[in-house]
Amino acid sequence: MKRDSINYFAVGLFVLAGLGVLFLVLLRISNGAGQRDTYYTQYRNVAGLSDGTLVTYEGYVFGQVTSIEPMRTGEGISYRVALDVKEDWKIPADSVARIYSEGLLADTVVNISEGHSKAFLAPGDTIKGEQGVDLFAVIGKVAGEFGDLSEHSIKPLIESLNRTVQKVGGALENRVPAILTDVDHLVARLNDSAGHLSDILDDESTHKAKRILTNVDKAARDLSKLTAGLADVKRDAQALMAKLDELVSGSGPDVRRAAADLRDILEQVSRYSTGILQNMDEASRNMNEFSRQIRENPARLLGGSSPQDKGVRRDR
Repeated sequence: MKRDSINYFAVGLFVLAGLGVLFLVLLRISNGAGQRDTYYTQYRNVAGLSDGTLVTYEGYVFGQVTSIEPMRTGEGISYRVALDVKEDWKIPADSVARIYSEGLLADTVVNISEGHSKAFLAPGDTIKGEQGVDLFAVIGKVAGEFGDLSEHSIKPLIESLNRTVQKVGGALENRVPAILTDVDHLVARLNDSAGHLSDILDDESTHKAKRILTNVDKAARDLSKLTAGLADVKRDAQALMAKLDELVSGSGPDVRRAAADLRDILEQVSRYSTGILQNMDEASRNMNEFSRQIRENPARLLGGSSPQDKGVRRDR
């Protein structure tokens, strides 16, 4: 009996010690390591916050939310949130406390972004609070806007495209056979015209046309040379007139009269040569045009105008 009582006493002591350790652990968890400083912030919406929500400083966990108190103001209801953080933690006066969540499934925390002020807040001061982004609300809003877009924009657009495609398909189904028939007729007429042209342009006619075109090219080159020669004559005449002017300016009245008469004669010759040059230039262009037309329609050498197929309807 004595041994059993001793064992029960030891077990009781062990249980009491365990309860004491558990109490200390709970106390440490609830109050944190060491003493705490309390700061406050305010939000218009505290979705995701509750007592025990972690408080981070640039991502580092250093406290928790201890209370959320609703307050009625002139602008509506707001919530005063108490933050218990590590003692003697230096928080710049322009720091901002935001409700933050890393993702859809992550816990919501109050993250304090460090400011740049050299002054620090004292325990009990209020940290500027900025409302965090509610991901579920944003996703719901986007889903609603997408639904409205699909109902009022995309769906009518698809229906309009469907009607347009049906109309175009019906028109093509009715007109494509007629178009193909017209194309077949046109191809047949072109084949007939090609056959008539082959009959007209036999070997002898082709040889004559080539010979005429060769002669026309030679005549055009000769006219170009003649035009260049007349231009040289004109320049020489102008030089002679300049020399005669110099001679007249240094001679007597008779010589001046003779030089003036000679100048008139040379001016007339120059005008005539200018007309001749213009006529020669026009003749050269006419020869070039004649050569081009012969190349395009050799039948002009045989029968004048190009033959017309009576089976081909021409647009008027």
